[in-house]
Amino acid sequence: MTATENAPSRAITARLRGVHKSYGPVRVLDLPELDLYAGQVIGVVGENGAGKSTLMGTLAGSVHRDGGEILVDGRPLVAGSTEAAAQLGIAMVSQEFPLVGQLSVAENLLLGRRPRKSKRRLLVDRAAQRAEAEAMLAEIGLSARTIPVSREVRTLPVPTRQMIEIAKAWGREPKLLILDEPTSSLGPVEAEMVLGLARQLAERGGTVLFIGHRLDEVRDISDRVLVLRNGKLVADLEPAEATEERLIREMVGGEVAQGEPKAPPATSPVLLRVEGLTADGLGPVDLEVREGEILGVAGLMGSGRSRLVHTIAGAQPSTGGRMLLGGESYHPRGAGDGVAAGIALIPEDRKEQSLVLFASIRSNVLVSVLKRISTRGLLGPGRERAEARKIAENVNVRMQSVEQPIGSLSGGNQQRAIFGRAFAAEPRLLLLDEPTRGVDVGAKAEIYKLIDRAAEQGMAVVAASSELEELLWICHRIAVMNHGRVVTVIDRADATKERIMTAAAGTSALERKTPDQEELTNGATA
Repeated sequence: MTATENAPSRAITARLRGVHKSYGPVRVLDLPELDLYAGQVIGVVGENGAGKSTLMGTLAGSVHRDGGEILVDGRPLVAGSTEAAAQLGIAMVSQEFPLVGQLSVAENLLLGRRPRKSKRRLLVDRAAQRAEAEAMLAEIGLSARTIPVSREVRTLPVPTRQMIEIAKAWGREPKLLILDEPTSSLGPVEAEMVLGLARQLAERGGTVLFIGHRLDEVRDISDRVLVLRNGKLVADLEPAEATEERLIREMVGGEVAQGEPKAPPATSPVLLRVEGLTADGLGPVDLEVREGEILGVAGLMGSGRSRLVHTIAGAQPSTGGRMLLGGESYHPRGAGDGVAAGIALIPEDRKEQSLVLFASIRSNVLVSVLKRISTRGLLGPGRERAEARKIAENVNVRMQSVEQPIGSLSGGNQQRAIFGRAFAAEPRLLLLDEPTRGVDVGAKAEIYKLIDRAAEQGMAVVAASSELEELLWICHRIAVMNHGRVVTVIDRADATKERIMTAAAGTSALERKTPDQEELTNGATA
């Protein structure tokens, strides 16, 4: 019996009949019938390209469906109208953070409905705007000290922007709240807070659509789990039916072979040694990474994970201490110095920090090797295409042509293309910040293989991640950070989730009820 059949007496928040969407000859969404019930958190899983984002965009009005009918509380939803969706009580927290970077937190939270000083005047009531924005943050458990509402959004790290987007949607008191990968950039404490909000809305009689790639998280929070594959609903499961094995099988149409983790490498030379390293919100930090080793970096949001890898890469300036790379002093004045020293960084936000989405796959993957493959600064189009194809195929990017926009690829394929570009530069140190953020379970398995390959080729790898399972799976050792410092380094054989979380939280963090941390807003990285 499906979850739908098991809840015939529930009120229906949204009813979809014959909803479909195509791009060219490809039908990316095809739903003959789907009902979304009040009082439920409904998990939605599927590989990249399965139709999840199209479904969510169709409901939120950002995607114009080609046909079919959607009724919300019995009222028809106008196709392709975000305003109509909002009026019917639909709010969406997108993966892409559609915030305006040049505006303040308060202006973003109240965009389109800012309080005026009078009905006839155009002047914004700044005091009222500030107070209302602070109240919206407080509703989800954050104080103005944590996120100053006067700060420009572009100065804030990705996890903070995620929380602002959640506060913005929550403040609209939605009947149907769509959460698209809401915890992908958050640490365990903050993720738990978001899951609590989802459950709270369902208990009030609302409906939550929760899209996620962390299958354990989806299973824990959901009253029902929908599985999409190739635009179709292939399974509608009760929580007891939604085992990880069943979900993976339904998502990919078979089993995903993960293989066995590689044993730690034999003793090899230390490639990177960090001694007393400090930067804005970081340090002092001491650690070392050997050739062929994968060192994980764990910690709560604001612990300094991203700051550490960005400082090593030269993308964030250090303020003290020293680094040795291959036994020689290394003091980068910018990211270019890191690249010249043989360091490749794969940052957290691929769309903002790694890719030019409207440009071709060819243009994106060749950036790291143009100087090496050109002759006197010249490079013919045939050679460019051949080299780009070689790089993309080396990491199994699924594409029609290297000339198609890289933005047309799924998240997993985009991430593999970034890995291909990094490998093509033949670095000796590979720095990863949330290497599988926003990719599905199948793509994760392939990316883990790429990380293993990097280590087998002798690269030293530093992987910062908020996913503890990921670190436990791929790393030889795990450095745990708290308040900008490495508090312990744990060998894989001794590492457990509980031990990592205890070290990451510390006494003061274990006592707090919300992620009310000064570090949350310090600098441009988490």
